[in-house]
This record gives sequence, C-alpha cells and structure tokens, in this order.
Amino acid sequence: MGESPVEALYEQVRAAVPVAADHAPPTLLQVFPGIRVLALRTPTLPPAAHTNVYLVGPDAGPVAVVDPGSPYRDQQTVLDEVIGGVGISRVLLTHHHGDHVGGAAALAERWQVPIAAHPRTAERLAGVVEVTQLLEDGEVAFSWQAGGATCVFTPGHADGHLCFEIGGATIAGDMVAGLGTILIDPSEGDMALYLESLERLRARPQSMILPAHGPPIPDGHAKLTEYLVHRRMREQRVLDAVPTGGGSAMIDDLVATAYSDTPRVLWPLAERSLRAHLVKLLREGRVRETLGRWSR
Repeated sequence: MGESPVEALYEQVRAAVPVAADHAPPTLLQVFPGIRVLALRTPTLPPAAHTNVYLVGPDAGPVAVVDPGSPYRDQQTVLDEVIGGVGISRVLLTHHHGDHVGGAAALAERWQVPIAAHPRTAERLAGVVEVTQLLEDGEVAFSWQAGGATCVFTPGHADGHLCFEIGGATIAGDMVAGLGTILIDPSEGDMALYLESLERLRARPQSMILPAHGPPIPDGHAKLTEYLVHRRMREQRVLDAVPTGGGSAMIDDLVATAYSDTPRVLWPLAERSLRAHLVKLLREGRVRETLGRWSR
C-alpha cells in the first residue's frame, strides 16, 4: 500500500506551513481517571505536530495504548520506557491514518500484544499493519476492575473511525481537534457521515473530549456544536458559490469564493473539503456536475 491521498496532502501542507521545532521531551500526563496521555511527534497536519497517545487502564497496568502514531524511533523509545513501568495488554486504533498508526506495528511486535480496530480500518491497513482483533460499535474494547473502554462507531473522517468512551471521557481520534482542523477528504471520508457522527456524539451523555491533537476539551457538547455550526456554515458558503441561472464554475473558482476567508496557502486543503461538501450536495440533488463544471 502506497502513500494515501490524505497523507500526500498532509505532506504538501507541511511543506507550505512549516511548524516550529519542539524539542521538549514528551511528558506523561493524567487527563482523566484511568487515562494518561503522551503527545508524540508525528507527520500530521499543521499546525499540529504531535498525536496524543492515550494509555487507558489502572495506574499499575496493564494498559491499552490508543493510537501509537509516531514512526520516529526516538518517540517510540519514550513510549516504550513508559510502558515498561506498567505493561501493555493491547493496541487500540481509532482509524487508519499514518499519524495514528505509524508506531503500532512496531509496538505490538516488541510487546507481543494484539492490535484492535474496526473491520474497515483493518481493510485499509492490510499489508501495512496487521489488525488481529476486530471491534464493532458498542463493544467493550478493554476493561479493568474500575472501568472499561466502549467503542462508538463514528465514520466520516475515515470509514472505520472509532471513538472510545471511558466513563465521562471520550477518546475522540479525529472527530474534533484541540489544535488545528479536521480534514474530510472524499477519497477516504464522507461529509454526510461525518456530520451524522458529530450529531451522534452530541446526543450521547456529556463528556470530556480527548482529541488526537491538542489539549483535552472539557465541554465536549459545546465543541461538537461548534463543529456542526462551522460545517453547516461552510456548506452554505459552498452552495452559495455554485452558480445558478445557467452559469457554472470550476473547482478552483469555487474554492476562491467559498474559502475566501482562508489563507491561499491552505487552499489545496480547502479544495478537498470543498469536494467533500459537493459530493454531499450532489447526492442530495442540490447541485449538478457536468464535465467538471458545477451548477445549480
């Protein structure tokens, strides 16, 4: 399996928007009872430069490790040193993107533990990371005397995306971010499903959201509402940019109009999101596409 379109785009954006080097050593922090986090450097989407690795379970271990995404040996060594003090029972993956799975295979091999993920994530990772345990919506992925991690299926950003609920906290993967943005790329994601998944999470009991990038989000419902409002605003801007009355426009023209509030250096990223919105609008019969030109 070669580099995915999403990962190629991340690389393009990193080249255009370099992130300042951060040489501070990763620090293990308690963010919720039974949940600790270690932010490791990964090739992710700027302005983020790290992916949060969550250690779930009792303080004395063993723990489940969620999204060991760093491919860098120095970062993997830090994680190994932490795990050496508590032990590990399994690796859990929220989805298949490289900044979430970059260290998963090496970690599982070193510690001889299984990797668990949704079946669609397993399919995406075939030949790259061997998923040995399949997880479904509502299943308890890992449990200990004081709690457990329950799977919540949240497709949209990726077709096999899972969140993990642990008491009053939700490890949310790339559903929302504490730093940066969430890309919905039509090659691997689905805007309609993503919005449905945001609604599904918001309909569940209030919880602290623990994102893959950035700090914890104490008011999870408020953040989910913020994301829904923003995506609907952007969808309306995309729809308004599509000509009516017999006119039509190419993708580049639509990006310039619908994302005029976005720095031009980020327009390649904006184009992918715009295409995801257009796919949704096309399915709903609200826009038309003819030979690459869009109209209403």
